Amino acid sequence: MGELLTRVTIWLALGLYAAAQVARRRRAAATSGAGLWLLTSGWGLYIAHVLLAFDVHYDWSHATAYAETATQTEALTGWRWGGGLYVNYLFSAVWGIELCWWRWTPESYERRAHWAELAMRAFFLFMIVNGAVVFVSGPQQWLGVLIVAVLLVAWRPCPPHSREHGGPEGPCYRLARARWPVRPRTRLETGSGIRSGDRYPG
Repeated sequence: MGELLTRVTIWLALGLYAAAQVARRRRAAATSGAGLWLLTSGWGLYIAHVLLAFDVHYDWSHATAYAETATQTEALTGWRWGGGLYVNYLFSAVWGIELCWWRWTPESYERRAHWAELAMRAFFLFMIVNGAVVFVSGPQQWLGVLIVAVLLVAWRPCPPHSREHGGPEGPCYRLARARWPVRPRTRLETGSGIRSGDRYPG
């Protein structure tokens, strides 16, 4: 039962994280409870997975967990290195920071710097690709590919005038601005029209 729960909790956690990113893409995501609830539930299940893994596989020993991580890395890459365990610890902390930032200062979270948003996405993508695709096999690997695909769709830049864009507060804004520059709107587009006495361009 412990082995089953260890596997189920991690897949549910990653699935909820991906769902949270889909929810965050929507307009007014900072004030929406759905995305925050999904991210919170996902992090809780991830922490449960870590605790179950230490109980079922490592007998609550950091040294055992380090040695097992090194063995798995060597089997896949030929390089015996257990430092991936520390990267997993960092992943737990970063996920928790993401959650606290969104919960306590949602406006700041949605308006954070472009580099911070890209760094977060790159780190999560790296961890999920390795943990859910590279280091697994069989049907689980396809589940990992599906989760990665959902994330890539959720994180794609939005065209500036799309319904998902959400203006400067929307999570798509900073990434879309670089890809689709916004040209100034004409009077006809803004509805002001051309007044009597105005010159026509040309």
